[in-house]
Amino acid sequence: MRRAVYYERVSSENQKERETILMQAEDLAKRLENDPDVLVVDRYIDDGFTGAIDLKDRPEGRRLLRDAAAGRFDEVWMWKLDRIGRDDIDPLVVRRDLTRFGVKLCSLHDNIEGNLEYAVRVAIAAEERRTFFLRTAAGMARAARDGRYCGGIVPIGYKVEGKKPNARLVLSDIIMWGSWTEAEVARQIFGWTLTGWSAVKIADHMNALGIPTVYEKDGRLVRRGERKQSTDCMWRPGRILSIVKNPVYKGQYHYGRRSKKLPEPIVGEVPALVSEEAWQAAQDALARNRIMPKNTDRRYMLRSIMKCALCGLTYTAMWSHGELWYRCNGQIIYRGTKRERCPSVYLRASRLEPLIWTDVERFLRDPGDLLDELRNERHDTSAAALREAERQVAEAGLAGIPEQRNRILDLFKRGRITPTECDQQMDEIALDAEAFRAAIAALTPETVEPDDEPDMDLLDALRHRLADADEAMRQEVVSTLVRQITIKTEFVDGRKRGTAVVEYRFPGVVDTDTGTGSARRPA
Repeated sequence: MRRAVYYERVSSENQKERETILMQAEDLAKRLENDPDVLVVDRYIDDGFTGAIDLKDRPEGRRLLRDAAAGRFDEVWMWKLDRIGRDDIDPLVVRRDLTRFGVKLCSLHDNIEGNLEYAVRVAIAAEERRTFFLRTAAGMARAARDGRYCGGIVPIGYKVEGKKPNARLVLSDIIMWGSWTEAEVARQIFGWTLTGWSAVKIADHMNALGIPTVYEKDGRLVRRGERKQSTDCMWRPGRILSIVKNPVYKGQYHYGRRSKKLPEPIVGEVPALVSEEAWQAAQDALARNRIMPKNTDRRYMLRSIMKCALCGLTYTAMWSHGELWYRCNGQIIYRGTKRERCPSVYLRASRLEPLIWTDVERFLRDPGDLLDELRNERHDTSAAALREAERQVAEAGLAGIPEQRNRILDLFKRGRITPTECDQQMDEIALDAEAFRAAIAALTPETVEPDDEPDMDLLDALRHRLADADEAMRQEVVSTLVRQITIKTEFVDGRKRGTAVVEYRFPGVVDTDTGTGSARRPA
């Protein structure tokens, strides 16, 4: 008796495709279950995967190939050849691999017995796909320029009216919160922006008011347009920024902004939520709120080398009341299901930067004495301070693992992710946990290796440039000679106190107390 399996695939999750996969299953069952010489042993269904993705890169396709290699069946049956794939290469590779495993590939509606017939069918399917996409793209371009909805994510404040091919985006009158419609919520975001509120403040305010996100309001984890999303049902600053920057709200819908197939987006007209003047004023307000404008000539000495011992995120520069500070990104990024931010300390650049630069400059001007001094200090509390700081970073990451697991399980229980997605996320979290444990185990005195002697030619080149060192030069020198600065936050008598543990690329570690810590005036 021949052991057979089904392989079925649909490229989207809409109702029409659901009916297609049911039809595939029914036709295959009629053909095989009435054959006394065939025993159906399994069924492989890739739901929502395009034929442009190689079979080995689809979850069920990968399982099918693995089971074929293990000899668990003799035949693979499909409705049509294009269920395997729609390009010129992968179906040929799949047949070659299955043949090597002793498995026969069979199609209900295509004659693929011979190698020539199979190759011709593959070429025809690939050409049909290319022709289809060319015609579809041309039709979508015409429809988009005419202002018709061609698919994709529906911006908040809009809804789709009508059915394809005549569907259009119109302002949404669906109630979203209290008496506010979706359009009024989006318009209010622009209003807050024009009053000078930052994206962080707007997100905080909307979360405090309990304004639901679109996904939370709809209680769904399905496609809105073309992309499937999971959500933790909260407003984030990045989401606010994407709304304010989207030109659709001034009446210009850009179709294909994320597509790599189009040379440039296609612009169509839709009803405007705000005037073009108000939209531009909102962009100007965002520019004024930026912490680090893109057109600035300022180079920040400690950029990208400062890490927070509490949450593991990077410290970045910001200006407040005419003074430069460094703050942890965890201060502005929501973390975990409790929507908490990192309670780490703010650090004045005017206090920390001179300390670091003094060490670096001293080393460059006279590395010999400092090397001898630092070699003598390698076994004292300096190295221990560095290891302890690194251990704290790893332990902070490990401590957050249970919360990550609980969050994924909560999404699964609420039906917002599939079992496969849940398994993938859990596997990734397990790998992260193992990496944190390994880092913690490795941070012992016995595992600390002596740093290599510094490159004296490099030091000589840097030394000769000290006299004319500007901000850019200082930042370059520091990034060359400082491996990492770990910021430890302590809470003393209700006040935050920061300590910077500096790991240099030349031998030695400096444990620098920054003083009073974050006595920063509110921004």
